[in-house]
Order: sequence, then C-alpha cells, then structure tokens
Amino acid sequence: MPFLKLIRAPAGFTAISNILATSVIVSNGQLDWSLLYLLSASVCFYFSGMTLNDCFDYKEDLAERAFRPLPSGQISIGFAWLFGFGLMIAGLGMAFAFSQASGVIGMFLCLAIVLYNGVIKDGLLGSFCMASCRYVNWIFGASFVLMFATSKQSLSQNLSSIDYFIAVPIFFYIAGLTYLSKQETSAANKQAVWVTAFFIFCSAISSLFLAHMHFELFDWQRYIAYGIVILWSLLMLNKLRVVFADFVPENIQKLIGFMVIGVIPLDALITAMAGHYLYSLFILALLPPCRMLNKKLYVT
Repeated sequence: MPFLKLIRAPAGFTAISNILATSVIVSNGQLDWSLLYLLSASVCFYFSGMTLNDCFDYKEDLAERAFRPLPSGQISIGFAWLFGFGLMIAGLGMAFAFSQASGVIGMFLCLAIVLYNGVIKDGLLGSFCMASCRYVNWIFGASFVLMFATSKQSLSQNLSSIDYFIAVPIFFYIAGLTYLSKQETSAANKQAVWVTAFFIFCSAISSLFLAHMHFELFDWQRYIAYGIVILWSLLMLNKLRVVFADFVPENIQKLIGFMVIGVIPLDALITAMAGHYLYSLFILALLPPCRMLNKKLYVT
C-alpha cells in the first residue's frame, strides 16, 4: 500500500489512455502487440515522476504532509530515489527497444519530469513544465507510427514524421489543472480559476481545430466532434464555476482529483473526434478501475 500511494497508482491508467489514444489516431487503428513496449514504458515514466516528486518534496512533506509514505518512514528516502530513477531507466530501456526515435522522445520526457520535480515547479512556468510532461507522453505514443517506417529512414526523418499537433489539447488541459492545483492547500488565489478556465477554452479551441482542419472526417463526423467538444467544455466550466463559488481547499482538491482522472475521458474524446468510436469506448473502459482505485488511493 505505501508503494501504491507513492506512485499514485490510480493515475497510471491515465498514462495508458494517453498512449492508446495517440497510437490509435496516428496508426488509424492498426495496433499490434508491439504497443506494449510504449504502454509499459509510459507507465514506468509516470510512476517514476510521481516517486521523484515526493523525493524532491521530502523536506516540505515532513512539515505539511507527514502522512505520506516517505515522511512517515514507511519507505526510506534513499530507496525511493533508487526506485524512482530505476523506473525511469526501465522506461527508457523499453522505449529504445521499440525504436531509436521512441527512445529519444523518452529521454525528453525524462528531462521534462526531472525539470518539473526538481527545478521548475511553481507559477505559470511550472504549470507549462508539467503540461510538457503530458504533451511529450502523447508524442511518445505517437511514435507508434514508426512501426510503419522503413529501415532506411534516419532518426531525423522518423522524428519529423510524427504528428506533434495532436497533443496540443492535452497540453492546455494539464497546464490549467496544474495551475489550479497550487491552491489545493492554501486557496489563496481565487483568480486561478479564471486562468484554468482560459486553458480549458484553449484546449477546446485546439480540439475543434483538430476536428475541422487536421483530421480527415466526413461532415457528420465533424458535427459529432463539435458536439462532444462543446459538451465537454460546458461540463468543465460548470465544475470550475462551482469551485469559484466556494473556493476552499476541500473543493479544490476534489476538482483536481476529478480533472486528473478526467484525462481518460479527454483522451477518449479526442480519439472519438478522429472517428475511432469503438477505440474511444475501449479507452473509456479504463475509467471504472481508475475510479475504484481512487476510492482508496489519491491521484494528486
């Protein structure tokens, strides 16, 4: 249980949904068992990031979150450092096992994780740094398209063949989520709700752009895409409205937990926007086990 708490086990499903969504989109639904390399690597990267987050925040947690596995002594800080970087190395190994380009993207993901946890965590810049972790994780999943590449292609050609725009909605979503999460304990800046609402709006606009210009869809599929983006936007803005009306740590924490788990339906939404409706339902099937685990283990 202490290890499951340390790695925020329920949120691991969101890393899986990232990889599934983007790999389905870039491959037009042509998946095979080699995807397990990217799925396993992504989960390792995510759990590594969660572990290292607590390692870097150890002194702060001693004062503010003494119940956590590290400050409470359930897991030693020395072992946690080894565990966190061990997961990162394991993730890189599986990434390079899939392709050289996937390994390079994995290295950028590791860099983003370390930068956020140890260097750039506060303010708007910290929110962008955290969002870049999810963005690169989506791009990591998009590297699945390289299974169709020829052996003659160079590393630069492989990297240039990846669709980098499809991850923009998730970048804005995570930036808003992270910015609001800084208010979880203090609730000192109510204006953070407006900043988060702006990022939700940016996520919706970029999603609409994907549906209108980026994905090859029939007219009726575009109308479906527009509809689900609008419904999702209204749901998120309503959640923010409720928190703004009663801006206290308890409500903020509940919303942040909802938004972290909400990565799964957002991934499913973007997959459906691309016209892969059955796969979007498959991704949504990750939601129940994630929510069940969240009843016993926190995700933030």
